[in-house]
Amino acid sequence: MAITVGIFAESGQGKTTSLVVNPDGTISLDDLVKGTKETYQGMDPSSTVVINADRKSLPFPKPEINGWVRGKNVFWESDMSKVKSICTHANKYENIKSIFIDTINGIMLDREMNDIKKKSYDKWVDLAQEVYEFINFANTELRPDMVVYLGGHVSTFTDTDGNESKCLVTNGRKLEKIRLETKLPIVLFASVNRGEAGKHEYKFETQANRSTGKSPLGMFSEFLIPNSLKLVDSTIREYYGV
Repeated sequence: MAITVGIFAESGQGKTTSLVVNPDGTISLDDLVKGTKETYQGMDPSSTVVINADRKSLPFPKPEINGWVRGKNVFWESDMSKVKSICTHANKYENIKSIFIDTINGIMLDREMNDIKKKSYDKWVDLAQEVYEFINFANTELRPDMVVYLGGHVSTFTDTDGNESKCLVTNGRKLEKIRLETKLPIVLFASVNRGEAGKHEYKFETQANRSTGKSPLGMFSEFLIPNSLKLVDSTIREYYGV
Protein backbone atom coordinates (compact mmCIF):
# COMPACT_ATOMS: atom_id res chain seq x y z
CA MET A 1 0.00 0.00 0.00
CA ALA A 2 1.14 3.56 -0.68
CA ILE A 3 1.99 6.11 1.99
CA THR A 4 -0.47 9.01 2.00
CA VAL A 5 0.56 12.42 3.30
CA GLY A 6 -1.45 15.60 3.86
CA ILE A 7 0.28 18.90 3.00
CA PHE A 8 -2.11 21.56 4.26
CA ALA A 9 -1.87 25.35 4.24
CA GLU A 10 -3.64 28.56 3.46
CA SER A 11 -3.12 29.88 -0.05
CA GLY A 12 0.33 31.40 -0.55
CA GLN A 13 2.08 29.54 2.28
CA GLY A 14 4.27 27.30 0.14
CA LYS A 15 2.39 24.07 -0.65
CA THR A 16 3.15 23.92 -4.37
CA THR A 17 6.48 25.74 -4.16
CA SER A 18 7.66 22.98 -1.81
CA LEU A 19 8.18 20.88 -4.96
CA VAL A 20 11.32 22.88 -5.83
CA VAL A 21 12.62 23.83 -2.36
CA ASN A 22 15.94 22.19 -1.45
CA PRO A 23 16.14 20.13 1.77
CA ASP A 24 18.07 22.93 3.50
CA GLY A 25 15.22 25.34 2.78
CA THR A 26 16.98 27.26 -0.01
CA ILE A 27 15.81 27.75 -3.57
CA SER A 28 18.02 29.00 -6.38
CA LEU A 29 15.88 31.10 -8.70
CA ASP A 30 18.88 31.62 -11.01
CA ASP A 31 19.21 27.88 -11.57
CA LEU A 32 15.47 27.52 -12.16
CA VAL A 33 15.43 30.39 -14.65
CA LYS A 34 18.44 29.04 -16.53
CA GLY A 35 17.44 25.42 -16.20
CA THR A 36 20.98 24.55 -15.09
CA LYS A 37 19.94 22.57 -12.00
CA GLU A 38 23.44 23.00 -10.57
CA THR A 39 22.22 23.42 -7.00
CA TYR A 40 18.64 22.17 -7.40
CA GLN A 41 17.79 19.38 -4.96
CA GLY A 42 13.99 19.56 -4.97
CA MET A 43 11.62 16.83 -6.13
CA ASP A 44 12.88 14.99 -9.20
CA PRO A 45 10.53 15.55 -12.18
CA SER A 46 11.56 12.16 -13.61
CA SER A 47 10.11 10.33 -10.60
CA THR A 48 7.24 12.66 -9.63
CA VAL A 49 3.75 13.17 -11.06
CA VAL A 50 1.82 16.37 -10.27
CA ILE A 51 -1.96 16.38 -10.64
CA ASN A 52 -2.84 20.06 -10.90
CA ALA A 53 -6.48 19.93 -9.77
CA ASP A 54 -6.51 23.69 -9.13
CA ARG A 55 -5.70 24.23 -12.82
CA LYS A 56 -3.36 27.16 -12.26
CA SER A 57 0.18 27.94 -13.39
CA LEU A 58 2.95 26.44 -11.28
CA PRO A 59 4.45 29.08 -8.94
CA PHE A 60 8.07 28.86 -10.07
CA PRO A 61 9.86 30.00 -13.25
CA LYS A 62 10.11 28.04 -16.50
CA PRO A 63 8.71 24.74 -15.22
CA GLU A 64 9.04 22.98 -18.61
CA ILE A 65 12.75 23.82 -18.87
CA ASN A 66 13.17 22.24 -15.45
CA GLY A 67 11.33 19.06 -16.39
CA TRP A 68 7.77 19.82 -15.26
CA VAL A 69 5.90 19.22 -18.52
CA ARG A 70 2.14 19.36 -18.90
CA GLY A 71 0.83 16.09 -20.31
CA LYS A 72 3.98 14.22 -19.29
CA ASN A 73 4.32 14.52 -15.53
CA VAL A 74 1.96 17.46 -14.84
CA PHE A 75 -1.75 16.86 -15.46
CA TRP A 76 -4.48 19.49 -15.21
CA GLU A 77 -7.28 17.30 -13.95
CA SER A 78 -9.92 17.50 -11.21
CA ASP A 79 -12.34 14.73 -12.18
CA MET A 80 -11.85 12.08 -9.51
CA SER A 81 -12.24 9.12 -11.85
CA LYS A 82 -9.55 10.56 -14.16
CA VAL A 83 -7.30 11.42 -11.20
CA LYS A 84 -7.60 7.81 -10.11
CA SER A 85 -6.74 6.63 -13.64
CA ILE A 86 -3.61 8.83 -13.70
CA CYS A 87 -2.52 7.34 -10.37
CA THR A 88 -3.18 3.81 -11.60
CA HIS A 89 -1.16 4.44 -14.76
CA ALA A 90 1.73 6.03 -12.82
CA ASN A 91 1.72 3.05 -10.47
CA LYS A 92 2.75 0.78 -13.37
CA TYR A 93 6.10 2.56 -13.76
CA GLU A 94 8.64 1.73 -11.07
CA ASN A 95 10.58 4.95 -11.72
CA ILE A 96 7.55 6.98 -10.57
CA LYS A 97 7.84 7.20 -6.80
CA SER A 98 5.69 10.19 -5.81
CA ILE A 99 2.33 11.71 -6.76
CA PHE A 100 1.38 15.22 -5.64
CA ILE A 101 -2.30 16.21 -5.88
CA ASP A 102 -2.64 19.98 -5.76
CA THR A 103 -5.22 20.29 -4.26
CA ILE A 104 -7.80 17.85 -2.95
CA ASN A 105 -10.03 20.90 -2.45
CA GLY A 106 -9.89 21.62 -6.18
CA ILE A 107 -11.33 18.17 -6.82
CA MET A 108 -14.08 18.64 -4.24
CA LEU A 109 -14.98 22.16 -5.41
CA ASP A 110 -15.21 21.21 -9.08
CA ARG A 111 -17.42 18.23 -8.24
CA GLU A 112 -19.64 20.46 -6.11
CA MET A 113 -20.00 23.05 -8.87
CA ASN A 114 -20.77 20.38 -11.47
CA ASP A 115 -23.43 18.83 -9.23
CA ILE A 116 -24.96 22.08 -8.04
CA LYS A 117 -28.38 21.22 -9.46
CA LYS A 118 -28.57 17.89 -7.69
CA LYS A 119 -30.48 17.36 -4.47
CA SER A 120 -28.40 18.64 -1.56
CA TYR A 121 -28.41 15.33 0.32
CA ASP A 122 -27.39 13.24 -2.71
CA LYS A 123 -24.63 15.69 -3.62
CA TRP A 124 -22.90 15.61 -0.22
CA VAL A 125 -23.19 11.85 0.14
CA ASP A 126 -21.65 11.31 -3.31
CA LEU A 127 -18.83 13.77 -2.62
CA ALA A 128 -17.98 12.24 0.75
CA GLN A 129 -17.96 8.74 -0.72
CA GLU A 130 -15.79 9.77 -3.69
CA VAL A 131 -13.05 11.43 -1.62
CA TYR A 132 -13.10 8.77 1.09
CA GLU A 133 -12.84 5.98 -1.48
CA PHE A 134 -9.92 7.68 -3.24
CA ILE A 135 -7.87 7.78 -0.04
CA ASN A 136 -8.74 4.11 0.58
CA PHE A 137 -7.64 3.37 -3.00
CA ALA A 138 -4.28 5.12 -2.48
CA ASN A 139 -3.78 3.44 0.90
CA THR A 140 -4.46 -0.06 -0.40
CA GLU A 141 -3.96 -0.38 -4.16
CA LEU A 142 -0.83 1.62 -5.03
CA ARG A 143 2.70 0.29 -4.65
CA PRO A 144 4.23 0.36 -1.13
CA ASP A 145 7.12 2.51 -2.36
CA MET A 146 4.73 5.16 -3.72
CA VAL A 147 4.13 8.30 -1.64
CA VAL A 148 0.92 10.21 -2.43
CA TYR A 149 0.83 13.83 -1.27
CA LEU A 150 -2.57 15.46 -0.88
CA GLY A 151 -2.27 19.24 -0.92
CA GLY A 152 -5.13 20.99 0.82
CA HIS A 153 -6.45 24.30 2.09
CA VAL A 154 -7.29 24.83 5.75
CA SER A 155 -10.20 25.86 7.89
CA THR A 156 -10.74 26.01 11.65
CA PHE A 157 -12.87 24.00 14.06
CA THR A 158 -13.44 24.10 17.80
CA ASP A 159 -11.84 21.13 19.55
CA THR A 160 -13.14 19.33 22.65
CA ASP A 161 -11.26 21.76 24.93
CA GLY A 162 -12.92 24.75 23.29
CA ASN A 163 -9.79 25.81 21.37
CA GLU A 164 -9.80 26.81 17.74
CA SER A 165 -7.73 24.38 15.67
CA LYS A 166 -6.73 24.05 12.01
CA CYS A 167 -7.89 21.24 9.77
CA LEU A 168 -8.42 20.43 6.11
CA VAL A 169 -11.39 22.38 4.79
CA THR A 170 -13.98 20.05 3.27
CA ASN A 171 -17.27 20.42 1.45
CA GLY A 172 -20.32 19.20 3.34
CA ARG A 173 -21.02 17.85 6.81
CA LYS A 174 -20.43 14.23 5.87
CA LEU A 175 -16.74 14.97 5.26
CA GLU A 176 -16.54 17.07 8.44
CA LYS A 177 -17.76 14.06 10.43
CA ILE A 178 -15.31 11.71 8.70
CA ARG A 179 -12.35 14.12 9.21
CA LEU A 180 -10.17 12.91 6.33
CA GLU A 181 -6.98 13.36 8.37
CA THR A 182 -7.86 10.17 10.25
CA LYS A 183 -7.10 8.24 7.04
CA LEU A 184 -3.62 9.79 6.66
CA PRO A 185 -0.59 8.68 8.73
CA ILE A 186 1.25 11.98 8.16
CA VAL A 187 -0.25 15.48 8.09
CA LEU A 188 1.99 18.53 7.80
CA PHE A 189 0.80 22.13 8.09
CA ALA A 190 2.62 25.07 6.54
CA SER A 191 3.84 27.77 8.87
CA VAL A 192 5.12 31.21 7.82
CA ASN A 193 7.34 33.40 9.99
CA ARG A 194 6.67 36.79 8.44
CA GLY A 195 9.76 39.01 8.25
CA GLU A 196 10.29 42.59 7.17
CA ALA A 197 10.05 43.58 3.49
CA GLY A 198 8.60 40.22 2.52
CA LYS A 199 11.53 38.19 3.85
CA HIS A 200 9.42 35.35 5.18
CA GLU A 201 10.53 31.95 6.43
CA TYR A 202 8.41 29.09 5.17
CA LYS A 203 8.25 25.91 7.28
CA PHE A 204 6.27 22.71 7.77
CA GLU A 205 4.91 21.83 11.23
CA THR A 206 5.48 18.12 11.87
CA GLN A 207 3.18 17.74 14.89
CA ALA A 208 -0.12 19.16 16.10
CA ASN A 209 -0.08 22.87 16.90
CA ARG A 210 -3.77 23.53 17.49
CA SER A 211 -4.23 21.54 14.32
CA THR A 212 -4.77 18.02 13.05
CA GLY A 213 -1.05 17.83 12.20
CA LYS A 214 0.82 14.62 13.03
CA SER A 215 3.74 12.40 12.10
CA PRO A 216 4.89 8.98 13.35
CA LEU A 217 7.04 8.68 16.45
CA GLY A 218 10.63 9.73 15.72
CA MET A 219 10.13 10.44 12.02
CA PHE A 220 11.12 14.11 12.31
CA SER A 221 13.57 15.33 14.93
CA GLU A 222 12.31 18.92 14.79
CA PHE A 223 8.86 20.45 15.14
CA LEU A 224 9.59 22.96 12.34
CA ILE A 225 11.37 21.82 9.16
CA PRO A 226 11.97 23.59 5.81
CA ASN A 227 8.97 23.45 3.48
CA SER A 228 10.84 21.09 1.18
CA LEU A 229 8.82 18.20 -0.23
CA LYS A 230 12.13 16.53 -1.09
CA LEU A 231 13.18 16.65 2.57
CA VAL A 232 9.82 15.20 3.59
CA ASP A 233 9.98 12.53 0.89
CA SER A 234 13.53 11.43 1.78
CA THR A 235 12.69 11.32 5.49
CA ILE A 236 9.57 9.21 4.91
CA ARG A 237 11.44 6.75 2.71
CA GLU A 238 14.27 6.36 5.20
CA TYR A 239 11.81 5.92 8.08
CA TYR A 240 9.79 3.19 6.35
CA GLY A 241 12.66 1.70 4.37
CA VAL A 242 11.04 2.14 0.95
